[in-house]
Amino acid sequence: MQSGQSMVEFIIIAPLLLFVCFGTLQFVLLYQAKSTLDVAVLEAAREGAVNHGSMQAMRSGLARGLAPIYARQASAEGVANALAKAQADANNFSVIKVLNPTPAAISDYARPRYYPDEAATYTEIPNDSLMYRDSSISSGASSRMNIQDANILKIHVHYCYDMYVPLVNKVIYYAANVIGPIGTGGILTREPARPDLDPYGFPKNGDTLCKVQLVDGIKTGRWPIALDSEAIVRMQSPLRESALNDSPNPTGN
Repeated sequence: MQSGQSMVEFIIIAPLLLFVCFGTLQFVLLYQAKSTLDVAVLEAAREGAVNHGSMQAMRSGLARGLAPIYARQASAEGVANALAKAQADANNFSVIKVLNPTPAAISDYARPRYYPDEAATYTEIPNDSLMYRDSSISSGASSRMNIQDANILKIHVHYCYDMYVPLVNKVIYYAANVIGPIGTGGILTREPARPDLDPYGFPKNGDTLCKVQLVDGIKTGRWPIALDSEAIVRMQSPLRESALNDSPNPTGN
């Protein structure tokens, strides 16, 4: 009789215990992803610093930093596949925003400069001999910053990380986006009511970039969540206004 009671208690508690274990695993993976993103964003900022603030270069640096998240095989082929997946997500599911220099700082300090080797002229913020340049803000009337501060690159990255621990990934996605109303079968087997009106499930806190149609989420197992990070570095090359727009950010779904 005692063993039968224990078995019933175990059957009742086992699903909850399994869910807690899965949840712990997913949050550990989220912590790992956030740590990797922090390093990747710094890598992106460094690429921008030596490539005139090129958005394309920053996106490539971000992809290289994110590659460990996608690594599944310890081989040259595995590294190549991880980098390719990271590059695709960096292009399609990440937004890189330049917080500094601001448009006002670019307006204050950017000057046209001719490069004979390329036979081209670029509008850029001077980067040479900064220690000898005027550090007052008299030249930065609009931005209220000096040229040294205008040569600091600060970026913010908004990245969609795909959670892949079964069951928990969907629960976290629904909770983070405040999906509802939930269908009669709950979030495990059914979609929210009236998917014909909103295939995203009526999210009250939905993220424009990191969202997925619920039917596609069930089919692919892709349930993304937004992660954000920032990095600051000093420019090692003149920042060019045109380079900031050489790789447009994705607009989301």
